[in-house]
Amino acid sequence: MSVVRSSIFACSPLATRGQAVHLDADPKGENILYTNGKSVYIRNLEKPHIAKEYTQHSCNVTVAKYAPSGYYIASGDERGNVRVWGTVGEEQVLKLESRAIGGRVNDIAWDGESKRIVAVGDGKEKFGHAFLADTGSSCGEIMGHSKVVNTVAIRQTRPFRAVTGGDDNTLVFSHGVPFVFNKTISDHTRFVQEVKFSTNGDMFASVGSDGKIFLYDAKTGDKIKELSAAEHGHTGGIFALSWSADSSRILTSSADQTAKIWDVEASSVVNTFDLADAGSNFLGQQVGNIWKGDNLVSLSLSGDLNYLDPSTSKASRVIQGHQKAITAFAISEDKKTFLSGSYEGRVMSWEENTGKATPLNEASHGNQVMQIVNNGAQFVSAGMDDTVRISNVKNLNEVSVVSISGLPKSVSSSDDQTIVVATENEVHIIQGGKKVDSLAIGYSATSVAINPQGTAVAIGAQDAKVYVMSLDGTKLKAVHTLSNNKGAITSLSFHPEGKLLAAGDSAGKIYVYDTATGETTISHWVFHTARVNSIQWSPSGNYAVSGSLDTNVFVWSLEKTMKKIKIANAHSQSIAGVGFIDETTIATAGADACVKTWKLTHH
Repeated sequence: MSVVRSSIFACSPLATRGQAVHLDADPKGENILYTNGKSVYIRNLEKPHIAKEYTQHSCNVTVAKYAPSGYYIASGDERGNVRVWGTVGEEQVLKLESRAIGGRVNDIAWDGESKRIVAVGDGKEKFGHAFLADTGSSCGEIMGHSKVVNTVAIRQTRPFRAVTGGDDNTLVFSHGVPFVFNKTISDHTRFVQEVKFSTNGDMFASVGSDGKIFLYDAKTGDKIKELSAAEHGHTGGIFALSWSADSSRILTSSADQTAKIWDVEASSVVNTFDLADAGSNFLGQQVGNIWKGDNLVSLSLSGDLNYLDPSTSKASRVIQGHQKAITAFAISEDKKTFLSGSYEGRVMSWEENTGKATPLNEASHGNQVMQIVNNGAQFVSAGMDDTVRISNVKNLNEVSVVSISGLPKSVSSSDDQTIVVATENEVHIIQGGKKVDSLAIGYSATSVAINPQGTAVAIGAQDAKVYVMSLDGTKLKAVHTLSNNKGAITSLSFHPEGKLLAAGDSAGKIYVYDTATGETTISHWVFHTARVNSIQWSPSGNYAVSGSLDTNVFVWSLEKTMKKIKIANAHSQSIAGVGFIDETTIATAGADACVKTWKLTHH
């Protein structure tokens, strides 16, 4: 028995309106580095479906930066902690954990020798801290600001210099090492969002919410010029900048939904990339960027990573994904496509072989997606916007919408495309894309399932009981009441042959019932420690997989019922959905907004 993670289809960087996202890349320019939730993601720039994650922070991570050596990463979180950990091998060995400041860490910078770190943010007593990466000992003072510090940069060659910028509209220039205050620079009239030294170490640039770009001498801190005074500049605040490898050009990303490349010497705009979002007047705001080798990437507020092509002044490709927690998940019958729905209602399809994600605007809901199921020809989703959306598998943008009177708690579909939807006190029957019948029930429904043959419906309830009904045409008739579960029924799944029913509850217990006799056939699948969110059977019906709020996934055997395979901490915070790709491969989705695939070796 064993399990190996095959792939991570990573989430997008988490972006907040009005706040810069400090992206980074490794020294070789192969991987992009960003954060989302409690995790740090290392993602291949050329092949974004290749990714690694770091999950050892206990609260939300806000920024991560590579050491110039490439052997370590420093990541900071919302409580002011900075962790320094290794990038070599799979162990991700912790080198140092330090409480840098009293509040959120907004940015981190390494010196050129990979020995010293400066972390800045929203501190209580101070807004920045300079320390040694090995021991955590102080190596100077970061002072001179009166408000939150948003950004920091260190000159990569001696003599070292550090620059910080914050909400007090100022830059503070420090000499090092040890770092000591030198002077305050007050050219910006609004928040300073990012500062960076040029690659050759001769200059540094700053950008801010005032839409201004200033260039300064890296050794003295004296202003050289204002780059943004040129024609065709940004019309909104600027959140990010990156230098080209030869230090002759700068890439900027702005709230005006554009990215621009500037010629430093000529003080002119070379390229303008219009990255506006067609469906929103603000999701196209550009809040972060990196420039490594031939990869110019600008981050949209929506989380889209736009790969920019200077030869066309357009994005050559866009890498997309979820930013918020995945709450629903399903796999197509041919196992080539995954569908996921998120907390904010966004629905995306994923290609199983490449990990490419595509947003499905027509299939998306106006609020949280409660559940997604597949019946072969259709994906069916239910959302908190009181609708059920039915998508054609062959054309996922071909969607029909059915309004439901009440909040859908759960949805299920049979092979003949009969759909059942459970609301608080009703069960609705949908056939041919229309609601054809409904049945009032005298208990509070929490989940529902219909067998593949379309002849039986199981309704899970808040009272820890499962009500099994026969379905004849559109009419439901009570058959059995199953009452062995220990908590509210949270997930139901019929065996492919339609006779057995797996029922998971809020206590983490799974019972398997014979729906023909009403008897319990398996009562010891009880190793989850919190609510069971999803149960699915393998195509043969020999195995079942379950995912829970406890972050664990279990694979169960119907033949050897005492045997199990455990995937501990498969996703941070919670598992939202699970499914089989084949008998030895499963896919999972969770609150970390990622989709993962796993290779199993059964007992």
